[in-house]
Amino acid sequence: MGAEQGQGGLVAKAALVIFLDENHCRNPHLIDAIAEAGVQCEKHLDHFPAGTEDTVWLPEIGSHGWCLLTTDARIRSNFLERQAVRNNLVRMFYFSRNNLSGREMGFAVRRAMPSMIALAASQPPPFTASINKAGDVRLRDTFVDL
Repeated sequence: MGAEQGQGGLVAKAALVIFLDENHCRNPHLIDAIAEAGVQCEKHLDHFPAGTEDTVWLPEIGSHGWCLLTTDARIRSNFLERQAVRNNLVRMFYFSRNNLSGREMGFAVRRAMPSMIALAASQPPPFTASINKAGDVRLRDTFVDL
């Protein structure tokens, strides 16, 4: 069984949790892809009201050690949201293009999941990593410059 690096150190792969943001938390293709990998999925609307600001929920998912999956790459450039990712040790995976269908996102995550699991196990938080349409994962930011 693999391991992941969370806030509390190494934990079992089964403890890896993907948090789907509000825009995608009801996407059955993503939910199914995550479940098929044996990874737990938490959904935004199960924890927060619709419209909750990113700066409110980012600290919460960081405190749980969950990995964010989103299409909102702007989190990387919005100062307050970027600080929330950094300060709360969030591991953020985002789709490099925001124009994929739900089915395409599910396909990409199925292909990406082994790399996502490996990155979460080897790269201490915080970090951001992109997922492209083909399911390739690329580490983008480790926040060492802040």
